[in-house]
Amino acid sequence: MAAKTNKRSTKSNGSGEREPSIDSRLARALNHPLRVRILAVLNERPASPKEMAEILDEELSNVSYHTRELHRLDCVEVAKREQVRGAVKTTYRGTTRMMLDDDAWERLTKETRNGISIAAVGEVIDRASTAIEADTFDARTDRHVITLKMDVDEEGWSEVSEIVLDAHRRLEIVEVDAANRTPDPESRVRITVSLLSYESP
Repeated sequence: MAAKTNKRSTKSNGSGEREPSIDSRLARALNHPLRVRILAVLNERPASPKEMAEILDEELSNVSYHTRELHRLDCVEVAKREQVRGAVKTTYRGTTRMMLDDDAWERLTKETRNGISIAAVGEVIDRASTAIEADTFDARTDRHVITLKMDVDEEGWSEVSEIVLDAHRRLEIVEVDAANRTPDPESRVRITVSLLSYESP
């Protein structure tokens, strides 16, 4: 699901001009709520528009159109094309994690930012509920659920934000190291880590 970072990124095309960064493309891609949901599915596993329409309970024509838009913006790629009952079935997979820098996040409309946040929190709840129902949530005695309410000033908020982002960066390294140590995915354990920091009412 989409998240916001505080890094700023640009890329030169060699002629001195700045190409659209991944954050800029993501900002355009995520300016429709259905694209957010499609990219979340394709970052989880490859799927065709028809399969995603069933998963998301959306019209196939809408899903197909927005998947093509994500493909045009280089956020997804074609994983496979095959003939199925006289028609071509195209399966896509996500190529971009939904991480936005400050500049890209600010370019989104308030409604889009709210929609992304609602979808992200909804995914956190859905994943936790699924794990509880599958009896995996409490399978390990060292699992953690931490909610900490704090009163901070602006400097404190900046420190909290950096701690959360640093934890995210370190977690990505842990995943890569685990894959290198244990190449067989069947021998690895799937886990979910949710990091939230936000101003409370």
